[in-house]
Amino acid sequence: MDERRYDDFREVVHHFRLQARLPVHIIQKPSYSQVYVTLSVPLGSVHTRFQDKDGKERSVPPGAAHFLEHKVFEKGGRDVSEDFSLDGADINAFTDHHRTTYLFHATDVLYTNVTRLCEMFFFPEFTPAGVKKERNVILEELASHKDDPYYAQYRGLMAAMYRKHPLKDDILGTEASIESMDAKNLLDIHKAFYKPEQAVMVIVGDIDSHRLREHLEKADVLPEKTRARPLPFETEEPFSVEQEKTVKELDIMIPSVLFGIKLPFSPFEPFPKRLRARIAYAILFDIVFGKTGDVHEELLDKGVINDSYGVDLVFGETYAHALIGTETEAVSAFEERILAELGNLGEKDLADEDFLRVKRQLYGGFIQSLDNLETLAHQYGEYIRHDISYYDMLAIARSITKEEVLDLRKTIRKEHVSRFVAVPERTRR
Repeated sequence: MDERRYDDFREVVHHFRLQARLPVHIIQKPSYSQVYVTLSVPLGSVHTRFQDKDGKERSVPPGAAHFLEHKVFEKGGRDVSEDFSLDGADINAFTDHHRTTYLFHATDVLYTNVTRLCEMFFFPEFTPAGVKKERNVILEELASHKDDPYYAQYRGLMAAMYRKHPLKDDILGTEASIESMDAKNLLDIHKAFYKPEQAVMVIVGDIDSHRLREHLEKADVLPEKTRARPLPFETEEPFSVEQEKTVKELDIMIPSVLFGIKLPFSPFEPFPKRLRARIAYAILFDIVFGKTGDVHEELLDKGVINDSYGVDLVFGETYAHALIGTETEAVSAFEERILAELGNLGEKDLADEDFLRVKRQLYGGFIQSLDNLETLAHQYGEYIRHDISYYDMLAIARSITKEEVLDLRKTIRKEHVSRFVAVPERTRR
């Protein structure tokens, strides 16, 4: 068992590979009553190909990762989440563009629940009848998403921003792809992606790491090895957007504007370099467009924006973009101000005090995250997949210079920007 100490944060992490296959990371939290557990696998909505056990290339239907997330909870025709509840654990799961994660938190019966999580994760028992039933559930979920105007705005923006990348497609898939799901194909996809060598387990809490390892080794919770495997992501996405502006009537009371800015990104660059760029872009957008910046203050004073205004940076393993949005009755004024600021970004200077202030905010947010078991588990799991400890993030952030941030200004160009304007339906006007 490998032990890593982070004395600056008074944290200790134990790491081992279960049966020399599944990476398990245990973040010690002495005196904490609750334990938080995640088990994730790199299967998300962007994955489109895999090789089956016979070496044949197969396709992953849109929405298959999300469909599998639902069906892994089925054991012999029943929902295994009920067993977690009976043993005092609250279990859930989610699928994003690059991974599927199962999680639970509990205060006791930990060993039983961790064993149960591994068994349902690696040994699915769903049936054709269960898959047929789940189709209707997911179709209803898709219909519900489509009825959400702000989700429709976001999805419309992604379709306008991305030309080839699967990010432009819904994580849930389409009605046709959901209808096409069958148990055999889902099980074949599961064998290719849900492999111990590709998964990561993170446990945060006050737990005896050695006893847990002994328990899991005896439980024998890992499947046999298989030749099935994922195939690399190959889509080449241009930096320019598909459509500069989209206007659509939606079921809303107040117009809403959402900007998307594609950030230069290469999935083939080393993760540490991408991480530095992520932090530097976060500093840049916080200074220029954040709620303590001049743009926000000016628009708020003029009544152009309200409390719905927000800025978000999204970095996936194969994409990166920034989002700026608000509800506003002054649509044109908001569009013009954001476009003007983006157009002049290459010449904009950054005050030293703003740079230091935003960096300190980053430091504070990082320190706070160490006391949030859920945030810590997910962040640690994301970083360790790339062989970087989440605890190293603070040192990387501290080393970023103002010059690095200034160099990013000219990477943002007009052809990288798209916006989706949602307006109330005519019947509401």
